[in-house]
Amino acid sequence: MGALFQIIAYSLGNLFLGVILTIVGVALMFVLIQSWRSNCTYTPLSYITGGILFLFLSFQAVLLCGAVTIKSYTDDVEHAINGWVANVPSDVQFDQEASQNVLERITEEWPLVGYFVGGADFTGHTSESLGPAMAEELRSFMNYFILRRIGWSLLFIICGAVIVIKSMERVSRRSYSSSRGRMAGSRRKRYDD
Repeated sequence: MGALFQIIAYSLGNLFLGVILTIVGVALMFVLIQSWRSNCTYTPLSYITGGILFLFLSFQAVLLCGAVTIKSYTDDVEHAINGWVANVPSDVQFDQEASQNVLERITEEWPLVGYFVGGADFTGHTSESLGPAMAEELRSFMNYFILRRIGWSLLFIICGAVIVIKSMERVSRRSYSSSRGRMAGSRRKRYDD
């Protein structure tokens, strides 16, 4: 939950976008299900499932938007690291403690990174290679995090859609043409007698 509050504090625009995308997605799911199963109607359980699905998807969408935000400023992180280690000679290799100190400076500048990345071990990197290596590792970690959010969202959507479909009630409608045909047949019998 701490990540959710940090994302709220640092990316309100992404929060708004995540909630809007979730509303559109859940509404689209209901419209598609109704068009596919036009002879059924939603029950209160269908709407409760939609509400619960909205909560789960909103959480995933907000985390996804936060990860996209972090990924969008990895170039800035790389430039900042290059500036911090510019005075270190290029033949000096960083150990785990030195690279962890650089990560702590990153989390001071960009607090969301501290939630997503807990530790850094860039042993053997020099001042020339540390910035690009840390930025690339952050990008790949965010890509993996985004894929997990998408995977969880798809799982929630599939489960929610199945529950909504199973909770729908079949509506029996009389066909106008069939009842009209029966009425015409009964009239003919009456007049024929």
